Formats: sequence, C-alpha cells, structure tokens
Amino acid sequence: MPFVRSAVLEVEGRAHVVALVDLGREGAYLSTKAGFRAGSPALLKLVPPRHGQEVTISCEIVRGTERSDTASGRPGGVAVRFNELEVPVLRMIEEFAHQGFLPSADPPPLERYEYRILERRELDAGELNLLGMDGWALAAVLPRPNGAVVILYRLF
Repeated sequence: MPFVRSAVLEVEGRAHVVALVDLGREGAYLSTKAGFRAGSPALLKLVPPRHGQEVTISCEIVRGTERSDTASGRPGGVAVRFNELEVPVLRMIEEFAHQGFLPSADPPPLERYEYRILERRELDAGELNLLGMDGWALAAVLPRPNGAVVILYRLF
C-alpha cells in the first residue's frame, strides 16, 4: 500500500484505491469518488496501522455518496460493514480504534505524494499535457475493455 491509510476496495471484480477515513470493529468509512450500490458484497484490503501485513476483510457496502458534504466536512465515499472478522484482525482494529494513529518512530518523509486515477474511453493528449504542466507524472496505464485507467502522481 502506498500510504498508511490507503486501502483497496474490490467490488464486482474491480479494484478501487480508497483512503481509510474511519475504522472500527463493525466497519469503515472510505473516501472515494467511485459510486457503489448499497448491499453489494466487497473485499477490503488494508495494512492495519502498526502491523506490517496486508489483511483482506469481507464486507458489504452500506451507503455511499460521490460528493463531499461541506457542512460536516465528510469527504465523498462509502461506508462498509464488516462480515465476520478473524480474531487477530479484530484485535488489531480494536487496538487502532482505542489508540488512533500513534506517532511513528521513523522520521516523517521529506516529500508527500498525491495521486489521481482517471478512467477514460480515449486518452486526450491535451488533457495529459495540462496535467503534466500542473506537476502530475504518469505512474501507470491499465488497459480496460472500454478504454484505460491512468494513474498519476505528484509531490507536494
């Protein structure tokens, strides 16, 4: 995972990089602009804070919104409810919910990354050039049957 609070949500055979906004023993809130149908089964893959191994959690989409709520400050995203958790995973999540993010023993990175995922039927050279002039760099291009997924990053 590229960031401590990043995760991957798999829904209907598609993987979506999401940001972990809230995590508790019953579920999580994930920041994403992708829309999902309530009731859809999903898999959440994450590296719990302070534990270096990826875990996969079976879950269900509870609700979601594609837009941020400026009144509450809540970003657009989805709420997921966990299905049965294995005991070690439940302990890790409870520990995190109780303690939150603790300061790292490692020094903070000098640079931070921001990423953007574009899903396009056709690639537009003009759009890519504008993104490049704004500091975005190409990380990967994933071909899809109806176009491509372009993953960009930049330092800030």
